[in-house]
Amino acid sequence: MARIAKWPLWGRPVLSIWYVLAVDLAALAVIAAAFYERVDLPVVTAAALAAAAFVQGEASRRIERLRRVMSGSVHINMVSVWVFAAVLTLPMSWVAVLTALVSAHVVVRSYRVQRSYPHRQVMNAAAMILAAWAARLVLDAGGVPVLTRATDLDAVSIGVVLAAAVAFFAVDGVLIAVSLRIDSGTRSLPDLVGSVDDNALELATICIGAVIGLVLVYQPFALLFLFVPLFVLHRSVLVKHLEELATKDQKTGLLNATTWQDVASKELTRGSPFGVLMVDLDHFKRVNDTYGHLAGDEVLKAVAGTVRRSVRDYDTVGRFGGEEFVVLLPGLRNRDVLAIAERIRRAISQLRVPLPDSDTVLSTLSASIGAAVYPEAALGVDELVHAADTALYRAKRAGRNRVVSSLAVIDTRTG
Repeated sequence: MARIAKWPLWGRPVLSIWYVLAVDLAALAVIAAAFYERVDLPVVTAAALAAAAFVQGEASRRIERLRRVMSGSVHINMVSVWVFAAVLTLPMSWVAVLTALVSAHVVVRSYRVQRSYPHRQVMNAAAMILAAWAARLVLDAGGVPVLTRATDLDAVSIGVVLAAAVAFFAVDGVLIAVSLRIDSGTRSLPDLVGSVDDNALELATICIGAVIGLVLVYQPFALLFLFVPLFVLHRSVLVKHLEELATKDQKTGLLNATTWQDVASKELTRGSPFGVLMVDLDHFKRVNDTYGHLAGDEVLKAVAGTVRRSVRDYDTVGRFGGEEFVVLLPGLRNRDVLAIAERIRRAISQLRVPLPDSDTVLSTLSASIGAAVYPEAALGVDELVHAADTALYRAKRAGRNRVVSSLAVIDTRTG
């Protein structure tokens, strides 16, 4: 009992604890109902599917370990490949067994156990069982039984399988997203459900699961041809994470300084005018000293999102370091650059940031902004950044919470 009392689960918000327990209990209810219904088990199919899942898991173990250690957000779960294949080929009771076995194998073999919270892994498996149940309901409603060699699939049946795949994808994604939302309360939509690329890749893995299920029933030996594509797909996810680590600031999701400068250098070669903004939060040290560094991190994330929303889709925003952000504005002259800078300043001054583990909402933020324009202010990226940085410090010396241009004594501030 003393060991149970120390579980990390009890340190979560009360609503989160109830949600996790509700998902787990719902999955147990589905499993109990499935085992209550006596059905014949296709032993050969079940054994082949489990063996294939374990072989693929072992082959990709190093990739999965690196991917999980590096990933700080929603990531693609390759277990869904085998679970959805099981939905098509096994009774629901044995889908649950396979899900538990494959999930446990991934955790034990691919994850550093000390980094893994048991309640989180159990809930992930429970969510997948509920997703599998939803997919099975769609298949039953569409008249598609558990596949055997005698099953005749027509175009309508394939459409039902596709609908089941979408149901599996949606239920699993929503269950996990709700858990994350309850835990943090402040995450953006991409943090909760993943990016468009993440979701497209997850849906692709489920579709591969459908192919595996069909191959396993009709041509089992053809399953060997799918191992290489699965390995390459798994590796591509790792490469994506590595690219993000190399180009993005992990705290805010913006480009890091090096990548931003690379983008600015490419813009310079076009020869068209463009603007550079240096945005610095005023008195940010007070936030860290008063509320702690976790609160400071939330402020940085909120400001990063505000700056991103205040510019055009094709403008480039990066974190330059500390509480300083940098913005590239292609195709704009000084007047338009200053207008966008003022929009950013106003948006930051109106920002309200709920602080973690507290009822406090921070509403006293402001920023000083320096602006420089190519080619009037400078002819190189480093010189432009320096010009914008100099204008920024002029804004600081003039009283903060204002925009200053490097071209002249242009100072904007509204209330």
